[in-house]
Amino acid sequence: MKIAHFIVNLGKGGGQRSTIDLIRSTNDKVDNYLILLENQRAYEVNDIKTFSLCENRKIYKQLDLFGDYILSKKLDKLIKELNIDIVISHMEATAKVLRFLNIPKVYYMRVDITQELQSFKEKSFLRYIKRKNLYKKIFNDQNLITISQDTEKNLLNFLSPKNIQTIYNPFDIEKIRHLADERVELPSENYLIQIGSDKRKRQDILLEAFSKIKDKKIKLLLLGTAENKQILELSKRLGIKKERIIFQPFAANPYHFIKNAKMLIMSSEREGLPRVIVESLVLKTPVVSTDCDTGPREVLVDELKGYLAKVNDSDDLAKKIGLALESYPEITDKYIEKFNKNEIKKQFLAYIKNIAR
Repeated sequence: MKIAHFIVNLGKGGGQRSTIDLIRSTNDKVDNYLILLENQRAYEVNDIKTFSLCENRKIYKQLDLFGDYILSKKLDKLIKELNIDIVISHMEATAKVLRFLNIPKVYYMRVDITQELQSFKEKSFLRYIKRKNLYKKIFNDQNLITISQDTEKNLLNFLSPKNIQTIYNPFDIEKIRHLADERVELPSENYLIQIGSDKRKRQDILLEAFSKIKDKKIKLLLLGTAENKQILELSKRLGIKKERIIFQPFAANPYHFIKNAKMLIMSSEREGLPRVIVESLVLKTPVVSTDCDTGPREVLVDELKGYLAKVNDSDDLAKKIGLALESYPEITDKYIEKFNKNEIKKQFLAYIKNIAR
């Protein structure tokens, strides 16, 4: 079976990494292809057959619906040339292009679009209705995969798919642990780590919480964040000494930083299924996270659920960080078994074979 995985580009996002992991974990069973909407790459994937529809999609975005339609014709031509059996869209932008093609397809819902809709609703009811109707038009009576149980429940509140199933992102546990042994220069002092810098990560809430913890010597490493005036000014207002904040640019291999941290903190107000929480548990690094929609409460379960903090509440986040610094349950493999690539591979292949029939 030939499967085309359709993503926007090879940027630094978790969705791209998860798609690549899925391809690599199933390559021995199906013939995978990777199709990029635009040819932008933060890293190379020489082991995967990769194609792109255009160099840069800026002009197509400006053309809106017509731009998506033009790209769909390019996609259709490429799919026929490659004799693809089924196409999987992994992102909303690619879903808007794929919707024009009447071919076997699956929409992999890597984010919870209900969160986006709620944001539209708060800002502009007209835009909310327009986007909601668009999503219904694209996803109703279609084959969907979600990456968390919460996302599946949320989608079923307003969509009527043909098939829907939650299949977690696959994690190559042995590879993550191997890569964590790679030597990189680390801070000499104890540090907490946070990864990613987009708005939903709420680094402002993180810094507020960091300013409230008792330990005034431990440092905070912001992985994927370049030194910037906004963080420095907020830290100064909160009374955090400049030397306690460590800026670390994007790292293709973040695992050595995670493994050697005293704790990973996730302060997001929304997520899909946060890879960094699973990766931290793989490396036996304690995790404190906001209990945001969606994902964290499906990873931090049993004894670990006590380290979920209220969303956008710096006091509660600081409290949970303090508790975790004092003591943390033993992190055993029971927390990560359901994310093992071999288990996910079985579920994914069974789903695809069912769709193909």
